[in-house]
Amino acid sequence: MLTDLTFIHAADLHLDSPFYGISHLPEPIFARIKESTFASVRHMIDAAVREHVDFILLAGDLFDEANRSLKAQLFLKKQFERLRECGISVYVIFGNHDHLGGEWTPIEWPENVHIFSSAVPEEKSFFKEGRRIASIYGFSYQARAVTENQAARYRRSTDAPFHIGMLHGTLSGSEGHDPYCPFTHDDLVKSGMDYWALGHIHKRQVLSAEHPAVIYPGNTQARHIKETGDKGYYLVHVTNGDISYEFQRAHDVLWEKAAVDVTEAKNMTALFQMVEDTFSKLRKKGSPVCVRLVLQGTAPEWLLEAPKGTLDEFLEALQEQEAEEEHFVWPLRLDDETENEANLTNLDPFFGGLFEDIDRSDLSDVLEGLERHPVYRRHADRFSQEEVKEIKEQAQILLKRQLKVLDT
Repeated sequence: MLTDLTFIHAADLHLDSPFYGISHLPEPIFARIKESTFASVRHMIDAAVREHVDFILLAGDLFDEANRSLKAQLFLKKQFERLRECGISVYVIFGNHDHLGGEWTPIEWPENVHIFSSAVPEEKSFFKEGRRIASIYGFSYQARAVTENQAARYRRSTDAPFHIGMLHGTLSGSEGHDPYCPFTHDDLVKSGMDYWALGHIHKRQVLSAEHPAVIYPGNTQARHIKETGDKGYYLVHVTNGDISYEFQRAHDVLWEKAAVDVTEAKNMTALFQMVEDTFSKLRKKGSPVCVRLVLQGTAPEWLLEAPKGTLDEFLEALQEQEAEEEHFVWPLRLDDETENEANLTNLDPFFGGLFEDIDRSDLSDVLEGLERHPVYRRHADRFSQEEVKEIKEQAQILLKRQLKVLDT
């Protein structure tokens, strides 16, 4: 007979992420962003205590680097000790970012923490009221790149009423991510698990709501503008064998893209008010926000005729007014994606063909060198089809903007 279970499934904490490229921000804002990975974990631990969960599953990449910082380790140890005081267990696997082949100063984890250190799946039992209620299976990366299909090795090995597989890997055929520990849905079904706690993909998604439940919780805190929207973990309830789950926010700083249609903006004052209204909506989300601001629609004449550098000044003005805000909405960048089709109707056919060439271009040769670079591979994923499409759109926008200049 299964005793009811409640647990948290999280992954990809990326503690002490360096947040490259934003160190020029005002110190209070940069400090808040830099500490956001730690704050998001505190939010999750607070919830675990509040919800009286039985255990937490952490499915890899707890740390941002294989040479994990002492600061990050000591912070996590303190959070785990909070859980120990409440009788909450923790089950941990390590992924490609925090693989066991790195070099770091080791520390001792509290006794409520169960580390899967094997290179192949192993079982650890969770006991409640003196009975083995759940068997949890997992393994940790011994090096950064693990490309074998480990999911096919998972099998039930006890008579526990509930079985959980922890895996840091990629569904076969998923584009935009390195094929670490590739698996198929059939592999997961054959394992006999009741729940699959996945990690590695930073976009949360429920791959299967049927038996077995298969879930990516995403990361707990976004680290750059490509990771937009709420970030957090899943709170899972098992009642009489039935599984229910709900996403819970944990991020400390939200990253978003905000589009503003400038078509009806009569002047700069009106544009400023449009952006202010957009920022007010973002501020209501209850946490600081880093935003990519995008101007869209048909550019009014006054904007087309504005002196060069006007939008740069506009961005600086927006940033200055947010510099002292505790719940800031910080515009990291401003992209002008406006169009003025009236100036493009009589283009030479050459330019029309050029736009078509951009649409048809593969870009794989261009991006291959970048994606092979060790620094890029350590800190970013491959470009997805959606991101390649955005690159092409930006190229077309830049071309159109240059054509506007030539037409004047």
